Amino acid sequence: MLRCETASAAARDIEELAVFVSQLAGLGVEARIDARGIPPGLARNVQFDLAPYLTDTKPLPSDRLLVTAAQRASDAGLAGLRRLAGHAGEARACGAFRDRQGRIQSGARLGYVLGAEPAILNLADAADPGWDAGCPVIGVAPRPAVGRRRPRLLVVAPDLSDAGEARDLADLALSPSFETAVLTDGRSKDEWRASRGAAFRIYHYGEALPLDLAAVADICVLRAPPNGNYRLRSLIANLAVTGGVLIDATEGHLLAAREPAFVRGPLRTPALHAFLVETILPRRAALGEATRDSRLARQADPGPFLRAIGAAPRPRPEGAKPVVAFMPTNGVGLGHAQRCGLIASEMTATRPVFAAFPSCLRLVKSYGFDVAPLIGRSAHHAQPHENDLANYLRLRALTAGGGALVFDGGYVFDSVYRTILENRLRGLWIRRGLWQSGQDNSIALDREKVFDRVIVPCEAFPELNASYSHGEHIREVGPIVRPRAPDPAARAALREQLAARFGRPFERLVVSLLGGGVAADRGAQIQALCGMMERREDTLHLIVVWPTGATRPAWFSWRNSRVVRTDRAGVIVAAADLCVGAAGYNTFHETLYNRVPTIFVPQTAAFMDDQRARARAARDRGVAAMVEPHALMALDREIGRVLDEGLGETFRARLAALDLPAPGAAEAARLIEEFTDGSCALDGDSVADRPAGRG
Repeated sequence: MLRCETASAAARDIEELAVFVSQLAGLGVEARIDARGIPPGLARNVQFDLAPYLTDTKPLPSDRLLVTAAQRASDAGLAGLRRLAGHAGEARACGAFRDRQGRIQSGARLGYVLGAEPAILNLADAADPGWDAGCPVIGVAPRPAVGRRRPRLLVVAPDLSDAGEARDLADLALSPSFETAVLTDGRSKDEWRASRGAAFRIYHYGEALPLDLAAVADICVLRAPPNGNYRLRSLIANLAVTGGVLIDATEGHLLAAREPAFVRGPLRTPALHAFLVETILPRRAALGEATRDSRLARQADPGPFLRAIGAAPRPRPEGAKPVVAFMPTNGVGLGHAQRCGLIASEMTATRPVFAAFPSCLRLVKSYGFDVAPLIGRSAHHAQPHENDLANYLRLRALTAGGGALVFDGGYVFDSVYRTILENRLRGLWIRRGLWQSGQDNSIALDREKVFDRVIVPCEAFPELNASYSHGEHIREVGPIVRPRAPDPAARAALREQLAARFGRPFERLVVSLLGGGVAADRGAQIQALCGMMERREDTLHLIVVWPTGATRPAWFSWRNSRVVRTDRAGVIVAAADLCVGAAGYNTFHETLYNRVPTIFVPQTAAFMDDQRARARAARDRGVAAMVEPHALMALDREIGRVLDEGLGETFRARLAALDLPAPGAAEAARLIEEFTDGSCALDGDSVADRPAGRG
């Protein structure tokens, strides 16, 4: 193993070390960073860069040691290296030294700390005196991204604050000749996103590693020199050894003057399209070959450096088998997991696997699928994204052989985003709509760029559907719901089972599905419902919560009410005379498609979908009632109208007459299999052949 450390405790040098080790990993070199040498408080992106390469094992005599940024050795950095004193393995250090004295001084300081003076590798480049390298810049040919047909254009460091430049880039992104993306700094990206949204793909330097950015760029246009940006220099090196086309669009064409691998390009973005179409695309293969044979590619060749430090790439092990992995995001509710389970059950060419949070495991297994557990957020975590760091490593391992990642959720986690990029996966996003008007979903829409296909489950009523992005990759399907064919005998049998199970004969069954108390607290409404049901001797009230949902002791003290923990709420709801429920996607469509009289009490938390709009749409059509969460007296009146005045049967008749869209689970499964069984074909047993299924 090659153990890599930095002699500097500066955040810049730790970030460069993380990028450098990721480059070594791309070559097949087993390189790791001691977790004890990483200070707290690093930026989130750097933590994700580091996570796959950290180790807490003690050094072995066979391990080699490489210390980077030796010219910037600090007292804090050297003190941290004291834990390696007496290490018996070979030690080397690297840095940019302009004179012999500085090199000797750094070697002596490191020798004092380590107990033996390491060999010093000088990274100084006389042709580039302004570059103060802490880590060597090496080129790595990335694994190619899958499923791309058009050439990919990456424009680096344009002036996004210039309105004309921004407008011209937006026009360029509309060209069918190539897929356009922009690489810039974080501040420029945030300002662009705040003012213009997700007009085109835009990355900032820290959100993806150079190896992954190189995999999504065939042509790179530089509007500014890389200067001291180690990430950008590594990206250029990767493109050079890969044979990407490098275009110098800087003032004075300084890059092309220094390095012939760069093609001189127009300085104005409006002229760039014609230049690319007429000059670059017809000669792309020849230009790529010239880049691979250039001095820049030879300088980026990692071979000499690897030989100098005694590190050799390991033979690549036989790759893991590709998978189709579903990842639903959930807290206490299981709506996303239910949708994924219904869709995965319709897949016939591939056996999917799941990665899911603890609350979803039982539900996913009940569909007959293997599932890898993820870690939920906890108040015990020091940082809000700490669980996602661990989930990132688990998702990387699960999909190491490639394939596809199907994500169902509103917020695209860093773990999902990076795993798709790094493992070259086909990304598919099942994106339920009806976002509230005040929600800021700019991050989610920005990360849409890593998904090859976005599957949008429609709402039952057309006015509830909205488009949040556009393109050929957006595909709409019918509501994800499994209607149950009317079966009076089965319904009567279930009601008898419930009466026997709870020792409570009844004529009317009321089911409340108001949530588990995390998204929005509905304890007061449930308690009020229990009181209302207590006056009805012929009624059994079932308080249905998810297996991991929160309950209150007071709910267990009522004579006519029972708490039921289950992930099969739809089966019970279909047998009910009345459902009092929130207007979440799954509950809403299950009650409509199964013709269950319902009073909707919408959840209103700021981060949820617009349940009030759903409930209003059903109320305005006369197929359900709607009561605001605070209107408990109105809720009592509506229950009386449904159970005592015949409104329930009116709702059933109107629901039977509704012309609802066809359910979309089978179509969603087909859209997934179009990708997974095309150019990235996966072999697996048919899901339909497995006996474990859902009724």
